[in-house]
Amino acid sequence: MNLVEKIYQRNEKREQVLVEARIRKPIPMKSKLMDGKKNLIIEYKRQSPSGFSDPVFRNVQEFGQYAEKFADAFSILTEPTHFLGNYQYGTGLQNYNKPILMKDFVDRESMIESGYKSGFDAVLLIADFLNGERLEQLSEYAASLHMDVLIEFHDLINLERIPTGENVMCGYNRRDLKTLAMDGREGEALDLMLDRDVRVLESGINRENYETFLKMPFQAYLIGTSVLKEPEFLMEIKKRGK
Repeated sequence: MNLVEKIYQRNEKREQVLVEARIRKPIPMKSKLMDGKKNLIIEYKRQSPSGFSDPVFRNVQEFGQYAEKFADAFSILTEPTHFLGNYQYGTGLQNYNKPILMKDFVDRESMIESGYKSGFDAVLLIADFLNGERLEQLSEYAASLHMDVLIEFHDLINLERIPTGENVMCGYNRRDLKTLAMDGREGEALDLMLDRDVRVLESGINRENYETFLKMPFQAYLIGTSVLKEPEFLMEIKKRGK
């Protein structure tokens, strides 16, 4: 059993949000990413199993104050054990009036409901670990709460599992979550994704490769570690991408 499978196994014991902290209606993330621009989804996390730790920003509020000028949407890690996340991290970012993605290992409706109550606008689902039927069920449940879903894949064959619902965005993760290795095949993935109306590229976007990726027909780029280490990188990539 790999690390991600162990995280999913612990979901049954996760505490869920009981108190409503949403202060506004969900902002449609999918339609935002279809505005014809190169959108940036900027991610906050405190650590990750891939070796990242100690972000420049001391807390999510400080992150929001800085990243708001550059982000078209936020992504927040809420998994508590390996990423030191918390559902509450999404609550304070509602004031910026930008879509907020709940980045977690979601496999049940109660986690989506917790995200909704905490102010998130979209949730991440991972096709490499959930079958097609479950992806569709969870996407439909999110839709019932007026939330979008970003469904990512790494193994190219698993793109076939991703439904084409009105609230579904499609993402290619350059990192293999089963091994944590970065072995991106973004060109091949993009060829398979061209009929999807929202295509997102995730993981390992940095100073060495971002100009190449910005030339590809993705609607959005999810960037975390590079920004959390060097916040000024946002100024550079925003200037090139817009």
